[in-house]
Amino acid sequence: MAAGNEGRLHQTLKRVLNDVKPSEAEIAAAGAVSNDIMGRLRKVVPKNVEIILAGSVARGTQISGNSDIDIFLLFPRSMDKEAMERRGMEVAKRITNRKNGESYVIKYAEHPYLQLIFRKPPIKVDIVPAYKIRDSFEMGSSVDRTQLHNEFMLGHLTTRQKDDVRLVKAFMRFHNVYGAEAEREGFSGYLCELLVHHYGSFASVLGAFSELRLPLCIDAKNRKVTNDPDAFKRFGSDFIVIDPTDPERNVAAVVSRTALARMVLASRRFLANPAAKLFYGAEFGDDRSGGKLRRIAGRMGVDAYFLTFRVPDISRDIIFQQLGRLAARLEKRLDDNSFAPALSLYNMDGGIGVIAFFVNRYRILSVARDGPEVFMKGACESFMKRHKTTYVRGHRVVAIERSKYSGPRDLLRQELKNDVPSHLKAARLSVNSVPEGVAKLVYRKYVEATTL
Repeated sequence: MAAGNEGRLHQTLKRVLNDVKPSEAEIAAAGAVSNDIMGRLRKVVPKNVEIILAGSVARGTQISGNSDIDIFLLFPRSMDKEAMERRGMEVAKRITNRKNGESYVIKYAEHPYLQLIFRKPPIKVDIVPAYKIRDSFEMGSSVDRTQLHNEFMLGHLTTRQKDDVRLVKAFMRFHNVYGAEAEREGFSGYLCELLVHHYGSFASVLGAFSELRLPLCIDAKNRKVTNDPDAFKRFGSDFIVIDPTDPERNVAAVVSRTALARMVLASRRFLANPAAKLFYGAEFGDDRSGGKLRRIAGRMGVDAYFLTFRVPDISRDIIFQQLGRLAARLEKRLDDNSFAPALSLYNMDGGIGVIAFFVNRYRILSVARDGPEVFMKGACESFMKRHKTTYVRGHRVVAIERSKYSGPRDLLRQELKNDVPSHLKAARLSVNSVPEGVAKLVYRKYVEATTL
């Protein structure tokens, strides 16, 4: 940190914490709802089922406006999995009070759980069936680990560190790297807690990221760095935070290279100038997004190609994974045919998915195709017979051939006729202009991607 910034850092964090820490009224409301639901459940579950409050509300690390509640029904490990899931859903449905405006939806992780929705206060309660376990070796699914996470963090975070966790979460959220879902591929709430436990404070977490060097392996249980080559080989990653409740799990496995890099840059910038405006990130309006995108494309000297899809009302993770895989495949196809995008973006909302490529304005008539090395006699002769014009570049024969596609539009149209992921329906291709609702999705991602 730059000299003389300690005082500014303290004042900035004090101001931010006042914004992101739930008020006493919000904490009390969440506590009242938790006690109410757990009380209802105790009346209908068998005596051998333990009921626990889990997640950030239980651990005191939630941020303001996000006091959603996780309640786990812990069944005996001897119970059949399907019976456990079915029984868990039955009792969760039974305690829903529709007369008070409560409703529920069934959601799915590794197995189904029920989300109870309150109108007043506006809180969501996840009721999750799981097995009661003593350690990770008894797990039936990853959901069972949550109780172990609860126990570990409740025993290792101080009151001050819980506020530091809130600051880390809020900082990551405003820099678009908070959340382990496919849409973000960032830092989970549990990972934020482990980072504060390991480094000790918000400022120390940011200090560590501002100086980050890979490979890095953190042993969170013992609060030490253990850059053992076997660990990197075992986890297949160079950024590892070993789960203190499960030595075979990397809590940072879902953190993408982009999220990690954004966190490094954001940490450096904030510590160099600890001002609240840097903490909160950029503010922007997305009105008239279509016109803004056209001006952006004009400044870049590119055309914007938009692929829009109708998507079903299912898990956002599934849709984002399919959009991401298709975007990566199409970007490679464009690159292979000399149409490398300057920027690629994808997003979804309201039943619409969109992929956008910003590609230089030009037509391609001929392309160079790499052939075999000259030392591969048979393959080399065969390649030269198939192509009219060839030359040698280094050790390799290269052919000049007519391009299959005069521009990105031709290539993308052809690709949309091929293997499009199952949940991306009614694909449409447009250039430089899309409906305002689609343009907003792209513009929001553009701002997120280019605001560092």
